[in-house]
Formats: sequence, C-alpha cells, structure tokens
Amino acid sequence: MRDLRNRIRFALVGLLILIGLHVAAMMAFEGLSLGEAVWLTFTTITTTGYGDLSAKTPAGRAATIVLIYLSGIFLLTQAGGAFFEFRILRRERKRRGEWRWGMRDHIVFVNAPADEPGDYLRRLLDQLHRSHANFATVPSLILTEAFPDGLPPDLEDDPLIVQLKGRFDDPAALEAAGVDDARVLVILAEQEGERLSDSRTFDIIHRLRERGIKARIIAECVDDLNRERLRKAGASAIVRPLRGYPEMIVRAIVAPGTEWIIERLFSSEGDECLRFDVKVDGVAWADIVTAVLIQNFGTPVGYADAQGTPHSNPPPHTAVVAGALFVLVDETQRPTSAALQKLLDELAHRRTA
Repeated sequence: MRDLRNRIRFALVGLLILIGLHVAAMMAFEGLSLGEAVWLTFTTITTTGYGDLSAKTPAGRAATIVLIYLSGIFLLTQAGGAFFEFRILRRERKRRGEWRWGMRDHIVFVNAPADEPGDYLRRLLDQLHRSHANFATVPSLILTEAFPDGLPPDLEDDPLIVQLKGRFDDPAALEAAGVDDARVLVILAEQEGERLSDSRTFDIIHRLRERGIKARIIAECVDDLNRERLRKAGASAIVRPLRGYPEMIVRAIVAPGTEWIIERLFSSEGDECLRFDVKVDGVAWADIVTAVLIQNFGTPVGYADAQGTPHSNPPPHTAVVAGALFVLVDETQRPTSAALQKLLDELAHRRTA
C-alpha cells in the first residue's frame, strides 16, 4: 500500500510540474494568455483535442511533444493505473480484515464462536439493529482470526459489519480496532463449554482496562465460579454463552441490567416463571397483579386464555378470561394453585357484588 501511495504521489507531482512547464511554454512560444494556455494544456493531456487552440510554432510544438506526448500522458496513465490498483488492493485488504478502519462510537466484538460464527453473529446483529433506535445504524467490528478469507457469506454484504484480523493480546490489533473510541466492547467465548476460555476473557478485560478504556465491557463467562473474578477485572456485564439465544448479549448492550434478570429465569436458584392452572373470568389484569403482589405470591407476567394461547404483559384494564396464570416467583414465594384460585374467586366476587 505504501509503495502504491508513493507511485501515485510521484506521478501526480511530476504531472503538475509538466503541466506548469507546458503552460509557461505556450505563453512564451505561442503568445497565449494564461487561461488559453491552461485550456490548451488540459485538452491536450487528456487527449480531448477540441482544435480551437493548438501549438503552431516549432518551439511550441516541440514543447508539447516533450512535455505532454512523451511525458505527461505517460505520467497520467501511471497515476490512473496506480490509483485503480490501490482501490482494488484496498478493497481486498478490507475483505480479508487487514484494513485499519478508524472507526468511532462503534461496537467491538472480540473473538467469534467456533461453531457457526456467521449465523450466530448475523442473528445477534439483526436483533441488535432492530431492538433499539439508537443502535439501528451503529457499526460493528469483529476482532478475530477466525475468518482468514474474509467474513462469511452471512455477514459480508452488510455495510455495518467489518472484520479486523488480529489477536486480543496484540496491542497493535487493539489499536487498529479502535477499542479506545468504541461505544461497547463484547468479549465472546470461542467455545461455550470450555472453561479455559474464561482465562482468556479475563486477560482481554485486564488489557482493555489497563489501556484506560471507560466503555462498557460485556463478557461471556462459561463457569459461574469465575463471574466475580471477571467482574473485579472490570467487566460491566457478565452473561452465559447461549448460542441459541443471542438476545442475551443484545439485552446487555441496549438495556444494561436486563440480561441479569433474564439469566435468573434460566437458573433453578433464581427467579422462576411458573404456570398455575386457575380459572379467571373477566377480572381486570391490574386487579389480578395488585392482589397477587399484595399476597406475596409473586409477580404475574401473563396468562393463557380459554384456548390455551399465551398472552404476556397485557394492558392493565384488560378483562382477563383465562385458564392459567403465569407468575414470576423467587425462592421464598411458592403459592399453590388452590391459594391463587381462592384469591381470584374473591376478586371475581367483589367485581360482581
């Protein structure tokens, strides 16, 4: 690339010198004004040749032959050829992830999943761009060596996604990825079941914070025992690597904290969403939620209607006709279907009284 830039620079500088000399020669030998000399020089060097002006004296013609025909057109061709070669090489380097992008306010993904990386990243980025208006046009850079021949087909045609081939432990690669100017950094586990990946994640977080980076760092953690270690290293959010559910990473990016709430639903030791087969006939959803909360039975999040179709987070004044209730409970809240049914019957009685 540097050699091509030097060739272009040399050809353009030489071309400007020749143009200047030819303009001066036309003014001296042909008696043309500055404007006429410039017009004649450019129509000649671009081989346009309108014929309205031309060199007529032997000295003027000799200057045109030497400065334009033998030197100028050659340098113009050299500059054009080097420029197009530069464009082709630049496009190829971008495709292979060897280009320094100079991005700002972007998302940096460090590493890529070993299995179906293109499919996973495609789904993740699609959900990210759809989930929040502030992230609809935010570009993403993937720092990895997983794509030696360029981005996979799932990603290569998306103008918001680029690749930088490099390792997380290479300061030059981190610099080229623009980690200092990134909005969010996401560290992915290459193998979702390999505990050793947590050590690499720890190393990456440490390197990033050591650079003085203040941006949020979202890290995947395979072993829950390493969570506190990663948090102390500087991770802003820690999630489990769930390749079938990229929404977890998206939530951590666009709505910090919600990934923790969602993760608790996947853990038997955290909150659980339970189904209670109870009958509800025309009670307002707001009244159901209020009564269940007051009784410390948990937090209703939805219901199944008489046909068994689930509904989540309905409007507060919805008159619920249901055959089941979905309630979010913690370890201390274990209501029974009978207790809930009794509470709902009381609500229905009060409504009709």
